[in-house]
Amino acid sequence: MHGRTLRNWNDSASSHPAVIANPRNLDELIGVVKDREKYPSPVTVAGHLHSMNACFETTGTQLLLRQFNDVRVDVDAKTVTVGANVDMIGVRNAVNRQGMQTEVTPEIGNATAGSVACSGTKDASIGSGLGQISSTVVGVKLVNAQAEVETITVEGDPDKLQLIRSSYGLLGVIFEVTFSLQKTLLLNYRYASFPLDRLPTHNRIFDGADGVLAFLLPYSNRLLVERRFLAPEGASISLLSKLKRWLRDKLWENVASWLTTRFHFNRFYYVMDRLILVWILTLHRTGGFRAQRDDSMINFKARRTHYFDFTFWAVPISRWQDYVRSYVEFCKDFERRTGFRCSLPAEVYFMSRDEHSLLSPSPDEAVFTMDSVDTRMNDPLWIEFNRRYNEFAADFGARPLLNQTKQLSRAIVTKTLGANWERFVALRRQYDPDERFLNGFFKELL
Repeated sequence: MHGRTLRNWNDSASSHPAVIANPRNLDELIGVVKDREKYPSPVTVAGHLHSMNACFETTGTQLLLRQFNDVRVDVDAKTVTVGANVDMIGVRNAVNRQGMQTEVTPEIGNATAGSVACSGTKDASIGSGLGQISSTVVGVKLVNAQAEVETITVEGDPDKLQLIRSSYGLLGVIFEVTFSLQKTLLLNYRYASFPLDRLPTHNRIFDGADGVLAFLLPYSNRLLVERRFLAPEGASISLLSKLKRWLRDKLWENVASWLTTRFHFNRFYYVMDRLILVWILTLHRTGGFRAQRDDSMINFKARRTHYFDFTFWAVPISRWQDYVRSYVEFCKDFERRTGFRCSLPAEVYFMSRDEHSLLSPSPDEAVFTMDSVDTRMNDPLWIEFNRRYNEFAADFGARPLLNQTKQLSRAIVTKTLGANWERFVALRRQYDPDERFLNGFFKELL
């Protein structure tokens, strides 16, 4: 196909390829990578288009892998092997039937296996477990820049797999992924609320929990905490728990974004802050609920009323107190000077230290994320907010994800990823010297 424009899920980024290729099998995929005249560079894979920036863009060949949908569960080996186009909800549904799950379960269930195998997304760690979904990848098959098929496994080449887990498609086209599995976990969800003028410590937030997701309301001075406790083995899930879980997800997935896209002015956003606080307090007073861990994945719909935009920054846990106080002041100062405030609470995920990928957001210590969220994807003030937020976060030693952080620049990436980025740049040049996979987005960052 020629001359089409592809846009990401929430219409905040687009790609204008010369050619769109959708190979039916491995031989055709190899042919696309090999034929540089028919399929011009750069060759860039587009998954289900849930990236928050233009990392998927190309002016050359947009590669779709929609025919790569095989799923094979190996119960004895505790692995699942899937085609690159299978999304994480599809992986979950396949392995749940065997009483299993991946150790990390990203919020964005639409993300494809091929994308999460070589990039990042977010989830709250349980205990001292893994911090990223890519860390559960124990093997991949890809077509490299020389149009050769490579099989890379944790047993055969752990260093190369560490590189691949944060390669963002720049080292080859991943067409098959193998994830490690574990027994399905049940979690008890409990809720709490804290005023920001008495900001709780990290230990107080957890209060014995195995994991935490929080929502920060910087303009209304509240921190809302969702604590996750491992449920006893053999525990059951009641119908009331299922209903509460469904209502919790629908409020975040549908209602919050639906309302803020229709009433887009600050006074209403403050009303939404209050409604979200009431929602959390209601869940707290009614005893929370129980659910499977991988129920946290959401199937986001490509409709304007579902849209929201966010930017990702992972901050060392040792900077918790200083960062949160400074972030609140940053948000309020930006509102005072420009009239702009984010329409939804910031998401705060707590993630364990994890060195399984070269560009990991948590290579040295555990982190918390501070993901600013808004429903006006292309508003100039939202764009400017993110530019300034990048500079703010970089000064605290925070690290980005190259597919989920907005308004990235070469200076910010170099400052925040440091020596890891320098090593990645050198290895990318080594494995793809002719820039078969290097699109304009990443070229600017290099």
